[in-house]
Amino acid sequence: MAASISKIDFLIPKKKNNLKKKKLFKKIFIKTGIKETYRANTGEDVIDLATKLCKKNKDSIKNCDGIIFVTQTPRYLLPSCSCIIQDKLKLPKNIMTFDINMGCSGFVHSLAVAKSLIENNTLKKILIICSDTYNAYFYENNKNEYIFSDAVSLVIVTKTKSVGIKNFSFGSDGSGYDKIIIKNNKEKKLEFQMSGADVFSFTLNTIPKLVKNFLRKNLLELKNFKGIIFHQASKVILESLRDRLSIKKNFIIDLKYGNTTSSSIPIALKRSIDDGSLKKGDLILICGFGVGLAWGIGSLRI
Repeated sequence: MAASISKIDFLIPKKKNNLKKKKLFKKIFIKTGIKETYRANTGEDVIDLATKLCKKNKDSIKNCDGIIFVTQTPRYLLPSCSCIIQDKLKLPKNIMTFDINMGCSGFVHSLAVAKSLIENNTLKKILIICSDTYNAYFYENNKNEYIFSDAVSLVIVTKTKSVGIKNFSFGSDGSGYDKIIIKNNKEKKLEFQMSGADVFSFTLNTIPKLVKNFLRKNLLELKNFKGIIFHQASKVILESLRDRLSIKKNFIIDLKYGNTTSSSIPIALKRSIDDGSLKKGDLILICGFGVGLAWGIGSLRI
């Protein structure tokens, strides 16, 4: 028994941060390549965004017997968002639901978990929701609004005869937990804080080794992949990784909506399929990295 992706979709809030009107836009744009970021409406959170997207895809989520909700900005500390969304969508009560508290590598983690649950015959059809609203934790002069967009993505993993979702490798270094963090600021308000230089250094030191080890372990080469999709962090990070790994083609950079954390890989994957860059049967390499610090890599055939 195997597992494959049968559906991908996403939703971006319409509200813009209007970056071009801000003083630092040109300077930051050169490094990030991000022209605009988007934020949820006041009072709108990850569950609201997920409900909108899932209702749009109501026919596709029928008969799902599992929900994995990936977020680091939940509505409540407890209960889990997955329990709430089950009720919002009026899905059966005899299903498995749980949250994964992971950031930019969260989609890769959730895909590996979904694959395992299906291949051991625990579940047959799993709804993965990735959603974060970092903008709720940005205050005046927080430069991260130039990078991050609120977003939600939906991926459905189903039981299949042929293998779609293949191999994975993961890593974590909790000594860097405070490099990307939401914690109290001087005014005792929870605020998103990131050390960009440290994250950049971590990425360039860790991810090329991860990719090379993964390829070696699975007897693969970069030329085997029709699409190479890394977490869409920023232009400078993506281009630096591309150069470090000497990737000549099929490397996808899609920063239309900025950094959408755990949704960035599903969004880039969906947009590449829609524009014809990727086609059914193509072998794809995906790699997420960030908050934790944590990272994950995997391969799949769409």
